[in-house]
Amino acid sequence: MKSESSNKELQDTILRYLGYPPEAPVGEDILQRIDRAVEEVEKLSSFHYLYAHFTEPLDFMRHNAAYMEYLSGAEGFLLCATTLGAQVDRHLKRLELTDMAYAIVFDATCSACLEYKADEYERALPYPDKGFRFCPGYGGTSLDDSRDIVLRLRADRIGITFLDSGLMVPLKSMAGIVKLGGESRKSCEGCVARAGCVFRERGTRCYSSKV
Repeated sequence: MKSESSNKELQDTILRYLGYPPEAPVGEDILQRIDRAVEEVEKLSSFHYLYAHFTEPLDFMRHNAAYMEYLSGAEGFLLCATTLGAQVDRHLKRLELTDMAYAIVFDATCSACLEYKADEYERALPYPDKGFRFCPGYGGTSLDDSRDIVLRLRADRIGITFLDSGLMVPLKSMAGIVKLGGESRKSCEGCVARAGCVFRERGTRCYSSKV
């Protein structure tokens, strides 16, 4: 069972995905929907996580300054891929046809739970000085790099594949890099989405201020 502080952390992340500014009042109906969504995600999800340790940057990293800046001072890094499984995707599609208002909350809850579970898993990995998880698409990198990570990890073993359009499925999946050693903190500076970022307009971030 999650502690009270963990529950609050997850709830705050869900509200961030829903676009609520920090400390903004939240209606009881939204909080009840979040509680319902968390229970359903726990019931429906099949969380899996794969990783592999590397000591030298891969080709797709060498060709992008954002990756090399992130890896500056690192002693190595982990490639990772993680998913909540296909069942939450199917449930979300059903909700979008029957209850769109709740579907929005459920979608945000899935994203937040995937992030939370991945963070929790990574904290337990036997590597010191782990940085934040850097996912393709952040800081001017290409979302297409996720395919390279998924293929290298053979993440089809946990059900992650790509559609012809390039979309990763299940939808509630992600691939990334975890730096080992050196200083590493998230920042809005240099992010490709900075100019039109809706999170910055709301006075918040797309990531937790704790990392």
